[in-house]
Amino acid sequence: MEPEKKLQTRTAVRMEAFLTAYRATCNITKSAGLAGCDARRHYSWLEKCPSYKAAFEAAKPQAAEALEDRVKEGAFDGWKEPIFFRGAQCGEVTRFDLGGRQMLLRGAMREKYGSKVELSGKDGAPIESRVEVVFVNPKPAEPTPA
Repeated sequence: MEPEKKLQTRTAVRMEAFLTAYRATCNITKSAGLAGCDARRHYSWLEKCPSYKAAFEAAKPQAAEALEDRVKEGAFDGWKEPIFFRGAQCGEVTRFDLGGRQMLLRGAMREKYGSKVELSGKDGAPIESRVEVVFVNPKPAEPTPA
């Protein structure tokens, strides 16, 4: 009975390690590697263990916040990239995630920077459309010689 209990404890530790890593990375594959298991194991736990599924759902908002923090770091602080000349590093340049900035602006100021596409008809009315099908009688095929 002892080995089974040990296995259950080891699984619980891996589950918790996975969830901790997921909260920090928002990446299932990376979290599985950090927890010492395969990503498929995570999906198996989701199917078979309701308490794990609930804990994973609870971890999703924290993981999303961690991801948002990483986007903000790239957008505002940037990162250093080395510059090379003839195989030797001669300096560095700071790069910024401009796509991340754009996404953050769209979220923060939706009216000004959000999508301008209207998916309804005029004044919010439904879009009306009419499809006509026209059949064209093609030229009959010529008989093939026997």
